[in-house]
Amino acid sequence: MNATSKTIYAIIALIELARQKNELLKGATIAKKYGIPRRFLELTLSELKIHGLVDSKKGAHGGFLLVKQPEEISLYEIINITERDLVIFDCRKFINKDGCDMLRIFDELNEEILSILKKVTLRDILNKADKIYKNLNFII
Repeated sequence: MNATSKTIYAIIALIELARQKNELLKGATIAKKYGIPRRFLELTLSELKIHGLVDSKKGAHGGFLLVKQPEEISLYEIINITERDLVIFDCRKFINKDGCDMLRIFDELNEEILSILKKVTLRDILNKADKIYKNLNFII
């Protein structure tokens, strides 16, 4: 499984919303900042709303905001919403029999990867991004 643009855009949007700390942020603002197709991002945000990660308010002063705290949102949860298939390795797609020799190994790898995705939170990503940003040396 490769992360689709939908997943990447969802993570970017959630990071931006987390930085707003309970203030509304328009999808169009995020889209413009990152060069994301506005309509596609708004559809992605709507899907995140359906699954209870964000809420929205319509109108001139509307926008989106996080419903959960960043430490309560795992990468697994985000990817589970935006991707159809969370299986990383699946030899069943390629071999027409139940007994793929690698099946047990692939199943173990999948479980390990999913376990990591469940542990990494939006807060972890925010902290790393902020740390990287603070460590940048700007030369003018």
